[in-house]
Parts: sequence; C-alpha cells; structure tokens
Amino acid sequence: MQDWLTDVMEPPGDELPGRAVDASARPAELLARSDIALCLTGGVAVVIGSEPVGRVSGPRLAQALARAVEAGDREARAARDEVRRLRRDRRMLAANLSHELKTPINAITGYSELVALGLQSGRTHAAASQNAVIWEAAQGMLSTLDSILDLARIEADAAPLDETEVDVRQLAASVLRMLATMAEARGASVAIEMPAELPRLHADARMLRQILVNLAGNALKYGGEKVRLTIAARVDRADRMLIEVRDNGPGMSPRAIETAMKPFARGSDDKGMLAGSGLGLPLVKALTELHEGSFKLLSSPGRGPGQETGRGTRAVVTMPSGRVRLDRSGRQEAFAFRRTTSLFG
Repeated sequence: MQDWLTDVMEPPGDELPGRAVDASARPAELLARSDIALCLTGGVAVVIGSEPVGRVSGPRLAQALARAVEAGDREARAARDEVRRLRRDRRMLAANLSHELKTPINAITGYSELVALGLQSGRTHAAASQNAVIWEAAQGMLSTLDSILDLARIEADAAPLDETEVDVRQLAASVLRMLATMAEARGASVAIEMPAELPRLHADARMLRQILVNLAGNALKYGGEKVRLTIAARVDRADRMLIEVRDNGPGMSPRAIETAMKPFARGSDDKGMLAGSGLGLPLVKALTELHEGSFKLLSSPGRGPGQETGRGTRAVVTMPSGRVRLDRSGRQEAFAFRRTTSLFG
C-alpha cells in the first residue's frame, strides 16, 4: 500500500467509483493513465488484486497527486544537488592531490640530483643534509596517501577495529616522544595531564594513536613559536573518557573550524588553516566515530602563544562509557558497537 494513497483513502462504502487503482500504484503510473481526467472527476476505488480496500474522491486524489509530484520534485532537486556536490568534491580532491603529491615529488627529484652531484664531487656532508630533506618529503607524501587510504576504507566500511585495552597515558607519552623533534624546533613546551588512576580504554590502539598524532601535530604546526601543547584525559560523571589536546596558539574562527572539518578543504586567512592536505581533522572525526565516540573543536582567535589573551584551541575526543574499563566489579562486559560513520554526506 502506497503512503500517498493511504493518507487520503476512505473505507470502500456501499457504492464504489467505476474506476480502480491498485494499492501499490505509484503517482507516475496513475498520471500516465489515459482516463486520469475521469479519475480526478469521479474518484477511484483502491484495490489489492480484485479486492476493494478503500476509495478516494476526485478532489482528494488531485490533492494527493499534487503533493506527491511536489515531493518528487524536491527529491529530484536534492539528487541533482548531491551529484553537483560529489562532482565538486571530486574536482577538489584531484586539485588537492595534485598539489600535495607534486610538491614532495619535486623536492625528492630536485634533492636527489643534488645528492648525486654532491657524492660525485665528494661533498658527503651536504649530501647527507639533502638526503634528510628527501626523507622528510617522502614521509610527508606517505602520510598524505595513508590518510586518503584510511578515509577511503572507513567510507567503504572496510576499516575493522583491532581492539585492545589501551593505556592512554602511555600512548600520549609515546606520541609526544615521536613529535619531540618538531616541538624542539618550534620551541614548544609539552605536557600530559591525566590522573594516575585513569582507566584503560577499549579501542584500536593504532587509530587512537593516529588521532593523537594528528591533533598534537596540528597544534605544533599551527600554534606558532613557543606554543604550549597539552594532552589531557579524564573520565566524566557519565563514565565517558574525554581526551583533550589543547594549545595556546592564535586559535581559529568558527568559519575556519567549519571548513577544517570538511575533507580536502582548505582555509583562507586563519593561521590554523594555512597549510596541510585538509585530511587531518576529518580523519580524526572518522576514526573517533568508528569507536562510537564524538569529536569537537573549540577555538576562538586570540593574540597568540605566550600571551594571557591568547585563547588557543581545544580538540576534544569523547569516547563512550562502554569503552572505559572502570575497575568497579573486577570485570566489565565487552560491548558491540554499530558503525554510523559517513564522511561525505
């Protein structure tokens, strides 16, 4: 039974109209009938097979068809808008990939030639320095490709969780050690703020590590000189774990935050959006939602690091209580989680 008929149908009564319509008929099928004018004048009987189940008067049938046509037009417009959006995203992806991959490839090519010349002339120290640039460019390209592949796997429901009991404090310390060279180069100070009794988290350690690397790396890249970076975690009253990466950098405007959360998007004037592939924060959001968690970015522009009026940025990952291994009864049941991630919708 079609809803558009159900909404206007009345009981069959003693005397049925001379024309009938099947209860499964779509509006387009009725409109294509040669006797549509007579149906709109005298009404129709609604039948299932040969059994009458109701009737619809002419005026009510006309109203129902008008509403159905209007709804169909809205759906068609929405579908066209979605096609245009997908085409725009595809063009944006191609443009960003071209830029993100061409830049390190050019660096690799150019510095490889310099290394070859340096080795030929015996300048091994210069060659070693240039080799480091090649390595860094290659790592940047690999990072971009890994992010693209991760997003593609998540969108295709092909990113299963390899769950373990994760010590978040140890994981945060490992991430900061990995980023130590970057932090030192920028004169940044780093800290971990977590209670000693912080429970373990039932999560995919690799994905959780990627979340922290992306957020902490962003804070160091865009927080300015001598930025203060803190990775904090706590359990709230609802037994959820809140993992926060914050800095005292220049901050971002609401518009920049909205743009930053879109895959492959690039910002304009905000310092936190000057560079990068546009994949870091969307990937953080996607990985968090794979764990049935939520992600939000809180920030407002300020004067910058080292000044009391610099408000900085707070990136907050909230993991559900079912993943927090609270030591209350000695054992906690494992929970099954339903995946609801959609990146581009």
